Amino acid sequence: MADPGAAVVALVTEGALVPSGNPDRLESARAKHWLRYPLAGRDSLPSGEFQSVHGGFSTVAANADPHRILPLDVAREMEAEGSIKALHGEYLVTAGNGTAVADASHFGVEWAAELRRAGVRRRS
Repeated sequence: MADPGAAVVALVTEGALVPSGNPDRLESARAKHWLRYPLAGRDSLPSGEFQSVHGGFSTVAANADPHRILPLDVAREMEAEGSIKALHGEYLVTAGNGTAVADASHFGVEWAAELRRAGVRRRS
C-alpha cells in the first residue's frame, strides 16, 4: 500500500460550493460545466465567503459551514501533521443535481487529466 504521507491530495466536490454570489454562474442543477477555485494560502472557508448553489438539497447547513461540503480545515490539519504530503492548490467543483451521466462522465475524465497534469497522484 502507498504511503498517504507521500500523497498530494486534491479536494473535489459535486456539492456546488462556489464563492458567494456565484460569480462564475455555476448551474444549481443539470450542470454543463465545472469550475476551479484557488486554495493556496487559505486554511478555512469562512461562512459568508462561500456558498453552495446546489439545487438538490437544502444548503442552509452547508452555507453556515462550507467545510461540510469541502473539508479544507481537516485537509490542512492532515497536511500540517504530515498525514498527507500536500494539498493541491485548487479545488474542482460542479453540481451533481440532475447532471446527465454523459456530462458527469466527461467531467470525471477532465478532472482526472487535470489532476494528473498537476501531479496529484498516489506516490509510493
